[in-house]
Amino acid sequence: MTNGAAQGTRAARPTRGAAKDDSQSSNNMPLLIAVPWLVFVMIFIPFCFAYHHFHLAVWGSVLAWSMLSFVFLLLEGRMGGQWYLFLGMLCGIACINATLAGLYNYHTHMFQYFSYDENRAYTNVLPSEPAGAHGDAGKITFANTARVDTTRAVGFKSGSTYCVAPVLDETQQDRVEFWAAGIDCCPSRGDFTCDDAWNPLAKSGVVILDSDGFFPAKRDSFIKAVKQSAAAFQLTTSETPVLVRWVLDPQVIQDQYWSSGITFLVAMIFIYLGISIVAGAMFAMWSKNAVRANGGNVGGGNV
Repeated sequence: MTNGAAQGTRAARPTRGAAKDDSQSSNNMPLLIAVPWLVFVMIFIPFCFAYHHFHLAVWGSVLAWSMLSFVFLLLEGRMGGQWYLFLGMLCGIACINATLAGLYNYHTHMFQYFSYDENRAYTNVLPSEPAGAHGDAGKITFANTARVDTTRAVGFKSGSTYCVAPVLDETQQDRVEFWAAGIDCCPSRGDFTCDDAWNPLAKSGVVILDSDGFFPAKRDSFIKAVKQSAAAFQLTTSETPVLVRWVLDPQVIQDQYWSSGITFLVAMIFIYLGISIVAGAMFAMWSKNAVRANGGNVGGGNV
C-alpha cells in the first residue's frame, strides 16, 4: 500500500508541474504581445522624426534593442523555458520590421518634408537663369513668363515612365536649365500632364530630391529622359539641370509629405499591434502545448 501510494504521488507530480507551467505560459502571453510591439514602436518612431538629423543615434537605438533581443535568447538557455526563446525571437523580428518600415517612411515621406523645410526657397526665377545657381533649392517660384513646353515632352520607360518637359519663357529658343518632371503622367512623346502642368496659374516647382542609399535614384532616369528630349528636339541643357514638380503651391506638396508620413506611422503602429497579438497568442499556445507534451519539464520560464 505504501509503495503504491508513493508511486501514485510521483505520478501526480508531473501533472501538477505541467498545470503550474501551463498557467505560467498563459500569464506570460501579455508580455509576448506587449514587449515586441513596444520594441517596434521605440525603433520605428525615431526613424520618422530623428533620422534626418541624428541617424547615428537612431542606429545606436536599433543596436541596443537588438542586443536586448539577444539577451532574451541567452536567458532561454540559462534559466530554462521556451518563453524566453519566443520573446527573443519576437523582439528580433520586431527590430527588423521596425527598421525596414522606418527607412521606407523616412526615404519616401519624411526626407522630402525635412529637405523642403531646410533647402532654400527662390522666388521670381527666370527659366533662363543658370541651373547651377539654384542647386540648393527646395522650392522655386518662377517669373510669370515661365511655362512648361508640353509639345517637347518625353517619357523614358524604365518600369515606370519618367516624364520631363522643358521650362521656358519667350526669350529662350533651345537652351533649357529647368525641367518639369513626373512619373507615369505622359506618353512617350508630345504631351505632359504631371501635377499642375495643365493649370495656367501654376508657376512654381518643388525640386525633385533623391535620398541616399535606400531606393534607386529617380534622378538618373529623369536625366535619361532629358537627354532623349534634347536629342529629339535639338535642345541644349545644363549638365546638372534642376528637375521640379510643376505645382500651384509648393507648400501644399510639402505638407502632403508630412501628412503621408504621419498616416503611415500611425497605420503601421496599429497594424503591428495586431500582428503582435496574433504572434504572441500563437507562441503562448505553442509553449503551453509543449508544457503538456513534456509533462511540465518545458515550462513557460521563471519570471
